[in-house]
Amino acid sequence: MENYGRCDRESKCEFFYHPSKDGFQNSKSSTVLNHSTYEFFPSFHRNDLVEISMKNDNNFLKYLRFLVGITKAKEVQEKYKIGTLPEFNNGTIFWQIDEQKKVRAGKIIQYFETGKRTKNITWMHQFLKMKKEISDYNLSQCLFGLHLITENKSSIIALVESEKTACVMSVKFPDFLWLSCGAKGEFKLRKLETIKHRKIIAYPDCEIQKNGTTTYHEWKKKATEFNKLGFEIYVSDLLEKEASLQQKRQGIDIADFFMKRVNGT
Repeated sequence: MENYGRCDRESKCEFFYHPSKDGFQNSKSSTVLNHSTYEFFPSFHRNDLVEISMKNDNNFLKYLRFLVGITKAKEVQEKYKIGTLPEFNNGTIFWQIDEQKKVRAGKIIQYFETGKRTKNITWMHQFLKMKKEISDYNLSQCLFGLHLITENKSSIIALVESEKTACVMSVKFPDFLWLSCGAKGEFKLRKLETIKHRKIIAYPDCEIQKNGTTTYHEWKKKATEFNKLGFEIYVSDLLEKEASLQQKRQGIDIADFFMKRVNGT
């Protein structure tokens, strides 16, 4: 099942594998025995893989150094544990580490030095399986940056779609704790449950959907339902109100918006 899911810019590239459409209909995780299902046990990566991966460089880190300077970029890398996979054309590894410091996933994305990403994306467990270092892996994702909630227990959590946005905004607005859900479709109850006790401001990308609305309306509807369950989520309408029609067509995010303002563009 780990091969199935959406790219983190799903609205643009529409990269989406669907289990039933791809003929993947029966798996051990859904096999019924005595009217019950197998209990799902998540897999974890070795923690030393994270430290090893941080010894190399990649285009995203180069872009970050250009944007915020060498010192700040290094701080962001150490804070969010950003790694590199040389075998994937020096792809950027965004490790998903949970609140117990367990490494749940390594999402690997290729970037240009301009900070723009390619459509190439893979996962560390897929790479390790290809190398035959592991035989199986039960992927159970968490929010990117989740490990930081145990160190920062008072700041308001700012939740965005992409890992890149969380990293950039953590420098621009350090009073917030910036986390990423990984994609617009990953704004879901299962991923947010761990931060239910925190105040959350969600900043969805401002991107016009096929039905003519933006992601803001989708997240706003979900947040209303989540708040009935005890969450305290406010979905920011900043981009909804301030972004131009052209910016909405481009799918601008909160980091893009502030950088364009700073640069006067």
